[in-house]
Amino acid sequence: MSNASARSSKESRTESVARSWTPKPVLDPEITKDLPLIDAYVGILKEKKDISKAIEAISIVLPGFDHLKRCSSNKILLAPVKSFDTNDDVPVQERLKIFLEEKSFDLSLLEDDLRVVKVPGRNARSKAQAARASKIWPLKFHPDPFLEAIVDGSIFNEDQLRGIDKYMTVAVTAAKLEAVGDSNCNGSAVIVDPEDGGKVLAIAASKMDRHPMWHASMLAVDLVAKLHGGGAWNLCEEGGVGPSRVSDRNFEGRMKTIKRKYEEEAPLCYPRTLSKIEIPSVGSLEAKWKLQGRRNNGPKRADAIAEPSTGEKRGPYLCTGCWVFLLKEPCPMCAMALLHSRAARIFYGTSNERTGVLGSNGILHAVPGLNHRYRVWSGILEGICEEVSNEIQRRNVESP
Repeated sequence: MSNASARSSKESRTESVARSWTPKPVLDPEITKDLPLIDAYVGILKEKKDISKAIEAISIVLPGFDHLKRCSSNKILLAPVKSFDTNDDVPVQERLKIFLEEKSFDLSLLEDDLRVVKVPGRNARSKAQAARASKIWPLKFHPDPFLEAIVDGSIFNEDQLRGIDKYMTVAVTAAKLEAVGDSNCNGSAVIVDPEDGGKVLAIAASKMDRHPMWHASMLAVDLVAKLHGGGAWNLCEEGGVGPSRVSDRNFEGRMKTIKRKYEEEAPLCYPRTLSKIEIPSVGSLEAKWKLQGRRNNGPKRADAIAEPSTGEKRGPYLCTGCWVFLLKEPCPMCAMALLHSRAARIFYGTSNERTGVLGSNGILHAVPGLNHRYRVWSGILEGICEEVSNEIQRRNVESP
């Protein structure tokens, strides 16, 4: 190893130890909460040697429970209780036995009394969820390597973590300099294109004293629109609150411009005073995970799995594939604006207990029916971001 490589490796280890924050994934509760349980009938096998025979027979007569193993010790899963629960006078257990006899299942393999037990009602989504559920009844579970990397943090390498730190530092600086908001939403936003060498596209601080919609995320998205020749506000004309002067004809033509063919020089900043912030040199934020072929038919390495594609084309959505760094968890308006802009990843520092919808008062990106979903991490420079957010709030209250 060269001296430069050794020094770089040593610096990486030092930064890793010194880092006071850990990115916390904000996940769909369906991934994190305990699995729902249902009541199911099980039969007690008289002889363990009959397990294979009983499983084969019951799988034909009563298929199902695809997410569960049909046998646990000497207990074999028969059927959900609700499947045989009707309103007639025949006891449910007797109805099930009659059904099994009619289907030529050999009841002599089982003890006379059937039992009701709780079993997981659906498959697990994560290893942790599966581990908890397996204590109740054994599962058939195949982990998603990409999801597990999100859960355990290995999705990010040290270079990416350093980049995330630096971009959030820009957001903190922007908020300190200019942010004006209220308890519903205040702070700053930095939008980065990770596929263009980590290029910073827009930096914005909330300016709700000038316009009620000028939350940081809304301003940053509009600045990205300006880069593409659009934009709703004259943000590059300091203090302007009117609509953009881009004509409909020109806008339609410019929307055909492919991503990264910017008409303005990035980054655009609002207020303009933010342009004095030093832009960090981060380098590539290329995904750690790349699809690699197997060698000698061996197993795939955990870091050789590709991130699942969203199937989205690069444009015309403004922030397709972009990473967004926010001082504070966004309110519903900001979170939806980032979703409609097709941002890929959201990173924020401190929670917004009042109106935040990416963890505090809901998880917007887990709502069923959405046509896009970004991934979210919280806790980036959390302590610093919380201090700055509180400082902004005090500053706003003290302002005449």
